[in-house]
Amino acid sequence: MISQCMNPDCRKELHYLRSGRVIRTTRRIGNQVHVEHFWLCGDCHLDYDFLFANDGRVSLTQRHKFVAVAVARAKPELDLLLVS
Repeated sequence: MISQCMNPDCRKELHYLRSGRVIRTTRRIGNQVHVEHFWLCGDCHLDYDFLFANDGRVSLTQRHKFVAVAVARAKPELDLLLVS
């Protein structure tokens, strides 16, 4: 059962599923299927996402920051926005 945000620096308690992201993972070990649930609160989900390892472990990874860059227009009818 999920009780708090997966981010160790946050650990906000889960009361409602109104924001953030919930995932379910399943792993087969022998004849048993292990099911785990993880939650990132809405604030943490803005900066972090889940990272899934080949062995079934789940950890956090920081999201890439997208920065808008103004671009000189070659043609006024074209709007171009580069993000990286």
